[in-house]
Amino acid sequence: MKVLLVSPCPPDNQRHDSMAFPQLTLPLLAGMTPKEHEVSIVEEVFNQEIDFDQEVDVVGISIMTQTAIRGYEIANEFKKRGKTVVFGGIHASVLPEEAIMFGDAVVIGEAENGLWEQVLSDIETGTLKETYKLDNYPDLDQYIMPRRDLTRDMPGRFAIAPIETGRGCPYNCDFCTVPKSFGSKQRHKMIDSIIKDIEGIKEKNLFFLDDNITINKKFARELFEKLIPLKKGWVGQASINIVNDKELMRLARKSGCKGLLIGFESMTDTGLNKYRKTFASFERNVEAIKTLQKNGIMVMASLVFGLDDDTTEVFDTAWEFLSKSKPAFLQACALTPYPGTEVFDRMKAEGRILTDDWRQFDAKKVIVRPKKMTSEELQEGYTTIKDKTYSFNSIMGRSLPNIFAGITDTALYFTLNFGARKWHKGGLTAQPYHNKSGEAVDFDVTKYVKPYKQTLNAN
Repeated sequence: MKVLLVSPCPPDNQRHDSMAFPQLTLPLLAGMTPKEHEVSIVEEVFNQEIDFDQEVDVVGISIMTQTAIRGYEIANEFKKRGKTVVFGGIHASVLPEEAIMFGDAVVIGEAENGLWEQVLSDIETGTLKETYKLDNYPDLDQYIMPRRDLTRDMPGRFAIAPIETGRGCPYNCDFCTVPKSFGSKQRHKMIDSIIKDIEGIKEKNLFFLDDNITINKKFARELFEKLIPLKKGWVGQASINIVNDKELMRLARKSGCKGLLIGFESMTDTGLNKYRKTFASFERNVEAIKTLQKNGIMVMASLVFGLDDDTTEVFDTAWEFLSKSKPAFLQACALTPYPGTEVFDRMKAEGRILTDDWRQFDAKKVIVRPKKMTSEELQEGYTTIKDKTYSFNSIMGRSLPNIFAGITDTALYFTLNFGARKWHKGGLTAQPYHNKSGEAVDFDVTKYVKPYKQTLNAN
C-alpha cells in the first residue's frame, strides 16, 4: 500500500524561512511501517503542500490540539476521494470520539509494539477497527530507526534534528498533557542505539525531545560521555537542579550542550510551592541560572501566566526574575487548558474557557478567565512582559552572560531572540480570544469544520 503521513499546521503558523524544530513522530511511524509499503511524509509547518489527488491508500494524520481542525480539514479532502484516514497524536488520543468523526480509525497513545503494523494489516484485510490502544506503555528497548530520509532537509547554520532518548515525566503539572500521554515514570531507550542513530544524522545540531534529559543522572552521564566524540551541538529540556551536580554540568557542556529549556512555570511563592520543579526560593533560582551561564550553558526559561493563584503582581515578579537572572531566552506561555489535563476539566466545569476553537490553543493567546484577575488584565500583562523581554534593549542587556562561549553560541542567542521578536510582533493579539457573540463554548468542533462523513450521509 501507499501510505502518506501528514503533520498539519494552520496557515498562520507555517514557518517558511525561520528556524523550526521538525517533529519526530512521523519519521518514527515511517520506521515502524513494514517495508512492503511505500511511505511519504508531508509537514505543513515547512509550507509543504499536500496533493489531495495523489495515488495513496492510507493517510495517517498526527494532530495536536492547535492543529486538530486543520487535520480534520485534510481528512475531509481525502475522505471525499475515498481514502482510508487514521488519526493519532496527543489530541486524537485524549478526544478519540471527536477524531473518529473525521476518519476511519484512531490510534490512542503510542504506536509501538506492533500496534501500527496491526492497523495497516487490518486495512489490508478489511477488518479495520475504530480505535487501537496498547494495554501498557511500550518498552523502548526495541529501538526504531526514524526515516529521516523522508523529512525536509534543514539548511543553514542551525539546521537541527530531533532525537528522543526516553518518554514520561514525573512532574504531574496540572496544565501538562505529558504525564497522561506518556506516563509519570520515565522510560529510556538503549544508549548505544541512540548513538548509532545520531551518527547517521547529517545535521550538526540536535534537539533532545525528552521532557527532562537529566532526571536520571546515571543515564545522562553515560549518554553525554558517548556524545563527546560525535562533536554535535545540542539543546534539550532539564530541571534546574542540574546545578547541584557539577560533574554533570561539565559533561553536558563538553558533550555539546548549548542551552537547556527549563520549566520554572511560576516565580511567585505559591507557584514555587505548588509545582516544586525548581528551588524553593526566588533568589536560589536566579543564582542557579547564573551558575549554568558560568558553565557555558544558556538557559531558556519557561514561565506560565494565568495560573489560578496568579494576581497582576505575577508580571512584576517575572520581570524582576528575568532582569536579575538574564536568561538567554523566555518561553512565555499564556495558560492554555489542553484537553486531557486537570486544568481543562476544572476550567470547563467552571465555565472559564472563552473559546472552543482549537486553533487558538497555542499557549500564545489568552483564552481563559483567571481566578484572581480579569482576562483583560492577563492579556495586558502577558503582552507587556513579552514586549519588554523581546525589546532591543532587553536582548542586548541579557546578551553579556550568554555570548562568551563562542561565535556559534553568540549567533544562537541572537537568532533565538530576534526570531522571537519577529514572531511576537507579527502574531500579537490585542484582546483575549472569545467565541463569536452568541456562540456557545460547547466544544462541538463541527461548528468549525463539518465531517465529510456526516455531509455524505445527509445527502
